[in-house]
Amino acid sequence: MRKTFNFLLFLLLFLALFGCNGKDDKIVIRYANWNLGTPQSIDTNMERLMIKEFMNKYPEIKVEIIERPKKPGTNDDVSWTDFLASRASIKSLPDVFMADNIPYYIIQDWAYNLTDLAKDDPEFLNISSDIRDVITYNGKIMAVPCAVFYAGYIVNKTLYNERYQDYPTVTSTFDELITRTKAAANHASNNNTGVVGLEGIEHILHWYPAQLNLDYGWFTLAEDGFHLDSSEFTSTIEAYRELQTDSTFVLEALQWEAAQEELGIDIGNIFPEGDPFNNGNILCKWFYSWDFGWIQTRINNDEYTWDMDFIGTPVVNDNKRVPIVADFFTVAANTKYPEEAYRLAKWMGFGKDGYSKRLELSKTVSGINQVNFPPIQADKDLLDEYFSLYPNFTGLRTIIENKTVIVEPPKYLPGYNDARYGGTYDAENTMFQIIEKLRFGEVLLADIAEQLNSRANALYNDAKSQFDDAIAQR
Repeated sequence: MRKTFNFLLFLLLFLALFGCNGKDDKIVIRYANWNLGTPQSIDTNMERLMIKEFMNKYPEIKVEIIERPKKPGTNDDVSWTDFLASRASIKSLPDVFMADNIPYYIIQDWAYNLTDLAKDDPEFLNISSDIRDVITYNGKIMAVPCAVFYAGYIVNKTLYNERYQDYPTVTSTFDELITRTKAAANHASNNNTGVVGLEGIEHILHWYPAQLNLDYGWFTLAEDGFHLDSSEFTSTIEAYRELQTDSTFVLEALQWEAAQEELGIDIGNIFPEGDPFNNGNILCKWFYSWDFGWIQTRINNDEYTWDMDFIGTPVVNDNKRVPIVADFFTVAANTKYPEEAYRLAKWMGFGKDGYSKRLELSKTVSGINQVNFPPIQADKDLLDEYFSLYPNFTGLRTIIENKTVIVEPPKYLPGYNDARYGGTYDAENTMFQIIEKLRFGEVLLADIAEQLNSRANALYNDAKSQFDDAIAQR
């Protein structure tokens, strides 16, 4: 009896000293994201369910969600940067967190260098190089993709047919899209029987130059900076202005004319009442693929009874490079468990096992929103499963398999937000404001091209210089 008692006493002392119990044995990975809903949504939030499934698959790991706090005295979340900064100030960044400004994290020394983990991962290497390249800085991989959303046009195939026109497809040229849509539209009705032609032309300024010149990315960006004084950007502005001033089939042009009081134009009697897309009364409209979930749901519920497809952006100069918005994960520089953090980031984003689980949850859990982004890897099994949820968007599959995209820069490119939006152009204008004046013909590109390009590159290079110093030390 005494021996048994002594053994139990020893065991209790050992557990007290070394904390060897079932919970404390686990590796703890802290996780933060802005898409987690509330803790009460555990049964219907895809991301929280995915974390639960991750812990089931890897029982040696416990994922601890770091909830974003509210602003004092309000029901509004604090900004993402302020949230991360407060965690960093106490050396307690989440091990894995969603990234909205990777260069800033690198400058602040918040981001772990993932190169050794990612470069030996066949699944990471199976991601389109266009996506991998934007998060690789001087050969260093500083983030991984967690979701990719494609941008471009949805065409109403039924409506084109009813208007005696061939509908545009993924292989249609820009000229073909314009010609067919203009011929099928009716912006001249005075008894609410009109048909909307084209909606969504602003981003032509961003994607069009990259199809005229394969050396360019978003908004004429190349390795040596922006090229807003190039012939390609001149052609882009000309193409945009031609649409922006043609109210016979471009909705934004018609709305702009109606907003000019001196013209006295009333568009209230042109189209049927209600939203044109919900009415099936718009031929071609710009969307992002995160919208496909609610659109497919309405198709499934017979609310949308017409045939449609996603064609991305049309072919220009024999090139098709579809714009995407990508979300990324950063692993914290202070993580104690980089391999496990990378494993979680992969599971929640680009990994095949994790994405397969998302698809399974979409099909088996009642009340959950189905997967709202296509697989990041061009994997046949994953694509087959994804498009079983989205049978009406076969054009997107062709686009994904072609692996030719351009990535919107705000989350990964140092200085982009200043060069395109918030930076100073002159005493009266920000960069955003001067671009708006170009869009609406208040200034001519020929008059400002050199200064515009110079200012964009000055703002970009100022930010890039600071960033280059930081990445050299990582």
